[in-house]
Amino acid sequence: MKGVLESAAPGLRAEFHATQALLKSIAEGASADVVLLTAEGIDELTARGTVVPGSRLPLGSSGVGIAVRKGAPQPDIRSLEALKRSLLAAKSVAHSRHGASGLYFAELLERLGLADKLKKRIIVDKGPVAARVASGEAELAAQLLCELAPVSGIDIVGPLPSEVQKYYAFSAAMMTASPNQDAARAFLEFLRTEPVRTAMRNNLLEPA
Repeated sequence: MKGVLESAAPGLRAEFHATQALLKSIAEGASADVVLLTAEGIDELTARGTVVPGSRLPLGSSGVGIAVRKGAPQPDIRSLEALKRSLLAAKSVAHSRHGASGLYFAELLERLGLADKLKKRIIVDKGPVAARVASGEAELAAQLLCELAPVSGIDIVGPLPSEVQKYYAFSAAMMTASPNQDAARAFLEFLRTEPVRTAMRNNLLEPA
């Protein structure tokens, strides 16, 4: 939602981290008025009693894609076999360590028997994975399409092939510790508006 919020709600005070990093910091006592996470992340916070019952708002979903540096040749990823060839041929491949898509991509590399065959794997702890491609540090980046979309200096090659594609749904909810619950409810209503939905589509996040 980083690109969406920067477009639709400039000036909003927001912190952006990978799903697992956010869940960890919340477990350690961090709070906010509204939290936006994967649907599974909201499920976990609901079970903990960390979010207000009934405040959950489904936002949208996005699949995993591949990006290259802007203007660079684009590899063939239209089929599973083509994707495997392109990953093996790349000088370096980057994915996140803690993000939902990074965890999935690491699992996918293991499942396909590629984890130990890549020439170089760059595992990103913080920040946009595609920034490593924009800087030239990595040749390919794998991340959610909605996370690739707002990064400048890259070209999105496309989504992973359907056989290995995985979609992630995102939701928002009001946190029980919020001292500004009226404002939090208003913000959740704002997330339903057409300007936000348009910003989602522009950032490759299909609105719920």
